[in-house]
Amino acid sequence: MADKKRIKMITFAPHPNFGTCLQSYALCYILRQMGHDVEFIYNCRENPVIPIHQRFIRWVKSLLILYLPKTIVKKYKDAKKRKGIGGSRLYVLNLPNHKLLQLLSRLPFYNSLWKRHKCINLQREKVFKFTYEDDNFNMRRIYTHRQYEELAADTDLFITGSDQIWNPYCGGFNPMMFVEFAPSVKRIAYSSSVAQASFPPSLEERIKTDLQRFSHIGVREKNSVSLLNNLLDRNDVRLVVDPTYLLTREQWSEFSKRAKIEFEIPERYIFCYFIGIQHIPIYHQIVEAVKELTGITDVITLECYNRDVNFGNGRLYKDAGPYEWVYLLERSSYVCMDSFHAVAFALKFEKDFVHCMKNNDADTGSQNSRMYDILSRYGLLYKNYVPGNSDEWKQSVNYSQVTPLVNNEIKDSLEFLKSEIES
Repeated sequence: MADKKRIKMITFAPHPNFGTCLQSYALCYILRQMGHDVEFIYNCRENPVIPIHQRFIRWVKSLLILYLPKTIVKKYKDAKKRKGIGGSRLYVLNLPNHKLLQLLSRLPFYNSLWKRHKCINLQREKVFKFTYEDDNFNMRRIYTHRQYEELAADTDLFITGSDQIWNPYCGGFNPMMFVEFAPSVKRIAYSSSVAQASFPPSLEERIKTDLQRFSHIGVREKNSVSLLNNLLDRNDVRLVVDPTYLLTREQWSEFSKRAKIEFEIPERYIFCYFIGIQHIPIYHQIVEAVKELTGITDVITLECYNRDVNFGNGRLYKDAGPYEWVYLLERSSYVCMDSFHAVAFALKFEKDFVHCMKNNDADTGSQNSRMYDILSRYGLLYKNYVPGNSDEWKQSVNYSQVTPLVNNEIKDSLEFLKSEIES
């Protein structure tokens, strides 16, 4: 076995987006299996670099949200989401330097207040337990610039993990995800996602400088391979699978046994996981079409953003955590989704499914390219639902052809990850 290394893992901190939770868990699990000492680094307090007048407007909006009726606030937030990625702004974030917050974190009651703040409902309680209490991660929160310096001195290797951490339209450009705070420490990327055809011109040089410091880069989409090879003038950027693929079907089944479902599960049901808001009418249309296709009447919709959208006149389950998400997807008869990780798990459990793009292709910052990538790699573009286009999506997936392709990619990706760490 390779020498044990002090690895610091950097990706989005787990939260109720179940794909984010599970990709973080999977990479941490694999690195621990390899025998390494793994810490998950997060801060939760990145600040967007925005003009003072815009800060004032945001402050006023925050105050109004506190005092306006919840129904009005919900309508405002939904309308904002309906603008979609096309209405998103490009933010540049600063690394936090919250010295006062660091001092407060040392007080004996801070942890209980932090937990109360995070656990606003049963779903958030489950995510908190998964993240902080079940030994799935060794979490290390960073408050100040001084702590970043101490962190660099305590690290053999930084690994930037999966998900859209390099997509500047997904939560903003975050210097932490590019390890800007530790320029002299070795860093590698495993399955980091750009999910864009190009970088914004205003950030291209900065991103190029950051990525030139990476000794190895593995990304999640084919178009990101060519994008980064061209940007960095190199030819060794590799395509690898998302970390959730790296665990076996049996390991995910064992993981799901920790689920606590608060209701009786039907023998046969359609599993729905839609996280977008632009195409909700199409999602309703899809679920009704699947009910007609399969003859299944029971539908379970998992919600991670506390919305009240129910599909197929079924059960809206707003209290699921990561364990419940895997459990219910694994035992479902058919899966409807607009989610990358729902597709990944449908492939892992060899489920029949239908997918819908959550953005419009022409939207600025559209995340659809990653979905075209994963579906086309396995010859499954026909499973993408386009209204009025065709009924091809009704064809079942031939897993005797798909699964060997996936398994070969998993094998190559594991070998690449090991070589990244050891070289």
